[in-house]
Amino acid sequence: MAYTIKSADLPTLIAELTRLQGEFERRFGQLSVNQLNWKPNPEEWSIGYCLEHIMVANQGYVEPVNQILSATKKTSIWERVPILPGIFGPMLIRTLEPGSKGFVPAPKVFLPSMSNVTGDVCERFRRQTQEIITLMERCQRIDPSRIIITSPASAFITYSLLDAFRIIVVHLQHHLHQTSALLELAAFPKE
Repeated sequence: MAYTIKSADLPTLIAELTRLQGEFERRFGQLSVNQLNWKPNPEEWSIGYCLEHIMVANQGYVEPVNQILSATKKTSIWERVPILPGIFGPMLIRTLEPGSKGFVPAPKVFLPSMSNVTGDVCERFRRQTQEIITLMERCQRIDPSRIIITSPASAFITYSLLDAFRIIVVHLQHHLHQTSALLELAAFPKE
């Protein structure tokens, strides 16, 4: 990777998200429901649970981006505080980078309501990721670095729309790294 996520522009993020979508499909698209739900111990997440978690987290961005694109989004009080976006976005990106030493537990709002997933999880993941890519492409006509949005996890966490897209991408990189490691475990089911 010749760039870092924290400085990636929108076309680079679109390309990386497209690549990640293909990687998720290549690695996990043919797994059985049993394989998708397998976890090495009760405290760890399965591949399917990670996919559901990503979808829950990403869904929180869809409506605000649609509101921005339709010019109907209302600015919150927290979005008007000029220093906050410059703090939270880069901090989250740095913490989520694969291999980083930081750890941020997933906010409860980003946790799926079920622990076992259905066999269509990969297809739903693919469709939602394509929806996010389409939204990102539509945002190329605006300056996403100058638009401030609120995190779906907390009303006082704000960052630029560009950082939101960076967070989406680095979050996928993080979980691709995490879930790919499960495939390498000797106990991972063969079917």
